[in-house]
Amino acid sequence: MLVIGCTSPEQGAVPSAVLGADVQPQVRANPVLAEDSPDDWRKGDSLIATMGSLEGKVVADLFAGDGYYTWKLLKAGARVLAIDDDPAAIASLNARKVAEGIGDDRLIVRATMPGIVGLLQNEADLALITREVSTLGDRPAWFAQLFPGVKPPSTIFIVNFLPGSAQVGPPLNQRMDYGTVRDELNSYGFTDVGILYKRLPYRYILFARIAQESPGQP
Repeated sequence: MLVIGCTSPEQGAVPSAVLGADVQPQVRANPVLAEDSPDDWRKGDSLIATMGSLEGKVVADLFAGDGYYTWKLLKAGARVLAIDDDPAAIASLNARKVAEGIGDDRLIVRATMPGIVGLLQNEADLALITREVSTLGDRPAWFAQLFPGVKPPSTIFIVNFLPGSAQVGPPLNQRMDYGTVRDELNSYGFTDVGILYKRLPYRYILFARIAQESPGQP
Protein backbone atom coordinates (compact mmCIF):
# COMPACT_ATOMS: atom_id res chain seq x y z
CA MET A 1 0.00 0.00 0.00
CA LEU A 2 1.43 3.33 -1.04
CA VAL A 3 0.48 6.52 0.75
CA ILE A 4 1.51 9.62 -1.14
CA GLY A 5 1.67 13.06 0.40
CA CYS A 6 3.82 16.03 1.23
CA THR A 7 4.00 18.68 3.86
CA SER A 8 1.90 21.78 3.31
CA PRO A 9 2.54 25.23 4.79
CA GLU A 10 0.37 26.74 7.48
CA GLN A 11 -3.05 27.72 6.19
CA GLY A 12 -5.24 30.59 7.30
CA ALA A 13 -8.32 30.14 9.42
CA VAL A 14 -11.45 28.81 7.79
CA PRO A 15 -14.03 31.58 7.29
CA SER A 16 -16.31 31.59 10.31
CA ALA A 17 -19.32 31.80 8.04
CA VAL A 18 -18.55 28.26 6.94
CA LEU A 19 -16.75 26.74 9.93
CA GLY A 20 -15.76 27.56 13.42
CA ALA A 21 -12.38 29.28 13.13
CA ASP A 22 -9.24 27.44 14.18
CA VAL A 23 -9.59 27.57 17.93
CA GLN A 24 -7.01 29.60 19.80
CA PRO A 25 -6.25 27.81 23.07
CA GLN A 26 -6.57 29.62 26.36
CA VAL A 27 -3.77 28.72 28.73
CA ARG A 28 -5.10 27.14 31.89
CA ALA A 29 -3.25 26.89 35.15
CA ASN A 30 -2.29 23.29 35.86
CA PRO A 31 -4.77 21.69 33.44
CA VAL A 32 -6.04 18.33 34.62
CA LEU A 33 -5.37 15.72 31.96
CA ALA A 34 -6.29 12.06 32.09
CA GLU A 35 -3.63 9.41 31.69
CA ASP A 36 -3.15 8.17 28.17
CA SER A 37 -5.46 5.26 27.51
CA PRO A 38 -3.67 1.94 27.14
CA ASP A 39 -3.74 0.33 23.72
CA ASP A 40 -6.36 -2.20 24.79
CA TRP A 41 -9.06 -2.69 22.15
CA ARG A 42 -8.36 0.55 20.31
CA LYS A 43 -4.90 -0.69 19.24
CA GLY A 44 -3.76 2.71 18.04
CA ASP A 45 -0.22 1.54 17.30
CA SER A 46 -1.55 -1.16 14.98
CA LEU A 47 -3.59 1.41 13.10
CA ILE A 48 -0.66 3.79 12.76
CA ALA A 49 1.53 0.97 11.43
CA THR A 50 -1.15 0.17 8.85
CA MET A 51 -1.14 3.78 7.64
CA GLY A 52 2.54 3.58 6.68
CA SER A 53 5.19 6.24 7.21
CA LEU A 54 3.59 9.47 8.45
CA GLU A 55 6.76 11.47 9.09
CA GLY A 56 6.24 15.01 7.79
CA LYS A 57 2.77 14.32 6.38
CA VAL A 58 -0.28 16.42 7.18
CA VAL A 59 -2.99 14.12 8.52
CA ALA A 60 -6.58 15.22 9.11
CA ASP A 61 -7.95 13.49 12.21
CA LEU A 62 -11.62 13.96 11.48
CA PHE A 63 -13.89 13.55 14.52
CA ALA A 64 -10.82 13.67 16.74
CA GLY A 65 -12.85 13.27 19.93
CA ASP A 66 -10.67 12.78 23.00
CA GLY A 67 -7.51 12.97 20.88
CA TYR A 68 -6.43 9.39 21.34
CA TYR A 69 -5.50 9.03 17.66
CA THR A 70 -4.34 12.65 17.40
CA TRP A 71 -1.51 11.96 19.82
CA LYS A 72 -0.69 8.65 18.18
CA LEU A 73 -0.35 10.51 14.87
CA LEU A 74 1.84 13.19 16.45
CA LYS A 75 4.10 10.52 17.94
CA ALA A 76 4.46 9.01 14.46
CA GLY A 77 5.80 12.33 13.16
CA ALA A 78 2.70 13.67 11.44
CA ARG A 79 1.46 17.24 11.51
CA VAL A 80 -2.15 16.86 12.62
CA LEU A 81 -5.34 18.76 11.88
CA ALA A 82 -7.61 17.67 14.75
CA ILE A 83 -11.17 18.52 13.72
CA ASP A 84 -14.40 17.94 15.64
CA ASP A 85 -17.94 19.29 15.88
CA ASP A 86 -18.16 18.82 19.67
CA PRO A 87 -17.18 21.95 21.64
CA ALA A 88 -16.23 19.85 24.68
CA ALA A 89 -13.83 17.78 22.58
CA ILE A 90 -12.27 20.95 21.14
CA ALA A 91 -11.76 22.40 24.62
CA SER A 92 -10.14 19.18 25.84
CA LEU A 93 -7.82 18.95 22.83
CA ASN A 94 -6.71 22.54 23.31
CA ALA A 95 -6.12 22.05 27.03
CA ARG A 96 -3.77 19.18 26.34
CA LYS A 97 -2.10 21.02 23.47
CA VAL A 98 -1.29 23.93 25.81
CA ALA A 99 -0.24 21.67 28.68
CA GLU A 100 2.23 19.78 26.48
CA GLY A 101 3.54 22.91 24.75
CA ILE A 102 2.66 21.76 21.24
CA GLY A 103 2.75 24.52 18.62
CA ASP A 104 0.65 25.13 15.53
CA ASP A 105 3.50 23.78 13.45
CA ARG A 106 2.59 20.31 14.77
CA LEU A 107 -1.09 20.51 15.72
CA ILE A 108 -4.04 22.60 14.61
CA VAL A 109 -7.27 22.16 16.60
CA ARG A 110 -10.31 23.22 14.61
CA ALA A 111 -13.99 23.42 15.44
CA THR A 112 -16.48 22.61 12.72
CA MET A 113 -20.22 21.99 12.52
CA PRO A 114 -22.19 18.79 11.92
CA GLY A 115 -22.16 17.94 8.23
CA ILE A 116 -19.14 20.15 7.51
CA VAL A 117 -15.83 18.33 6.93
CA GLY A 118 -13.71 21.32 7.96
CA LEU A 119 -10.76 21.14 5.57
CA LEU A 120 -9.32 23.84 3.36
CA GLN A 121 -8.37 23.18 -0.26
CA ASN A 122 -5.54 20.62 -0.53
CA GLU A 123 -4.82 21.02 3.18
CA ALA A 124 -4.17 17.40 4.14
CA ASP A 125 -2.05 14.62 2.69
CA LEU A 126 -4.45 11.99 3.99
CA ALA A 127 -7.45 11.72 6.30
CA LEU A 128 -8.45 9.45 9.16
CA ILE A 129 -12.16 8.93 9.83
CA THR A 130 -13.04 7.10 13.04
CA ARG A 131 -16.74 7.91 13.22
CA GLU A 132 -19.25 5.36 11.96
CA VAL A 133 -19.94 6.11 8.30
CA SER A 134 -23.68 5.61 8.89
CA THR A 135 -23.72 8.68 11.17
CA LEU A 136 -22.24 11.13 8.63
CA GLY A 137 -25.66 12.37 7.51
CA ASP A 138 -25.77 13.18 3.81
CA ARG A 139 -22.85 10.93 2.92
CA PRO A 140 -22.53 11.81 -0.78
CA ALA A 141 -22.40 15.50 0.14
CA TRP A 142 -19.96 14.87 2.99
CA PHE A 143 -17.52 12.93 0.84
CA ALA A 144 -17.86 15.50 -1.93
CA GLN A 145 -16.62 18.07 0.61
CA LEU A 146 -13.80 15.79 1.67
CA PHE A 147 -12.22 15.37 -1.77
CA PRO A 148 -10.97 18.96 -2.24
CA GLY A 149 -9.35 18.98 1.20
CA VAL A 150 -7.15 15.91 0.64
CA LYS A 151 -4.38 16.16 -1.93
CA PRO A 152 -4.38 13.65 -4.79
CA PRO A 153 -4.51 10.68 -4.69
CA SER A 154 -7.07 11.55 -1.94
CA THR A 155 -6.05 8.77 0.43
CA ILE A 156 -8.34 8.09 3.39
CA PHE A 157 -8.51 5.55 6.20
CA ILE A 158 -11.83 4.64 7.81
CA VAL A 159 -12.04 2.70 11.09
CA ASN A 160 -15.53 1.37 11.84
CA PHE A 161 -17.06 -1.34 13.99
CA LEU A 162 -17.91 -4.72 12.56
CA PRO A 163 -21.58 -5.68 12.51
CA GLY A 164 -22.67 -8.00 15.28
CA SER A 165 -22.40 -8.01 19.03
CA ALA A 166 -19.35 -6.63 20.81
CA GLN A 167 -18.42 -5.52 24.30
CA VAL A 168 -17.78 -1.99 23.09
CA GLY A 169 -18.91 0.31 20.33
CA PRO A 170 -21.99 2.04 18.96
CA PRO A 171 -25.51 0.59 18.68
CA LEU A 172 -25.77 -2.24 16.20
CA ASN A 173 -28.07 -0.21 13.97
CA GLN A 174 -25.25 2.30 13.36
CA ARG A 175 -22.81 -0.29 12.04
CA MET A 176 -22.29 -0.80 8.33
CA ASP A 177 -20.55 -3.87 7.00
CA TYR A 178 -17.35 -3.23 5.12
CA GLY A 179 -18.74 -4.44 1.81
CA THR A 180 -21.46 -1.80 1.92
CA VAL A 181 -19.00 0.95 2.82
CA ARG A 182 -16.64 -0.22 0.07
CA ASP A 183 -19.41 -0.07 -2.54
CA GLU A 184 -20.39 3.42 -1.41
CA LEU A 185 -16.80 4.64 -1.67
CA ASN A 186 -16.60 3.24 -5.19
CA SER A 187 -19.75 5.17 -6.07
CA TYR A 188 -18.18 8.39 -4.73
CA GLY A 189 -15.19 8.04 -7.04
CA PHE A 190 -12.61 6.07 -5.06
CA THR A 191 -10.99 3.50 -7.33
CA ASP A 192 -8.55 1.67 -5.04
CA VAL A 193 -10.31 0.32 -1.95
CA GLY A 194 -8.90 -2.25 0.47
CA ILE A 195 -10.18 -3.76 3.71
CA LEU A 196 -8.42 -5.20 6.74
CA TYR A 197 -10.81 -6.81 9.19
CA LYS A 198 -8.45 -8.79 11.45
CA ARG A 199 -5.96 -6.05 12.35
CA LEU A 200 -8.08 -4.50 15.15
CA PRO A 201 -10.46 -6.04 17.70
CA TYR A 202 -14.15 -5.41 16.94
CA ARG A 203 -13.41 -3.12 13.98
CA TYR A 204 -12.19 -3.06 10.42
CA ILE A 205 -9.85 -0.68 8.62
CA LEU A 206 -10.88 0.43 5.19
CA PHE A 207 -8.41 2.40 3.09
CA ALA A 208 -9.25 4.07 -0.18
CA ARG A 209 -7.79 6.45 -2.73
CA ILE A 210 -8.33 7.67 -6.25
CA ALA A 211 -5.83 6.01 -8.54
CA GLN A 212 -3.65 8.31 -10.57
CA GLU A 213 -2.95 7.54 -14.19
CA SER A 214 0.49 6.23 -14.96
CA PRO A 215 2.84 8.42 -17.04
CA GLY A 216 2.16 7.96 -20.70
CA GLN A 217 -1.51 7.09 -20.25
CA PRO A 218 -3.98 9.30 -22.10
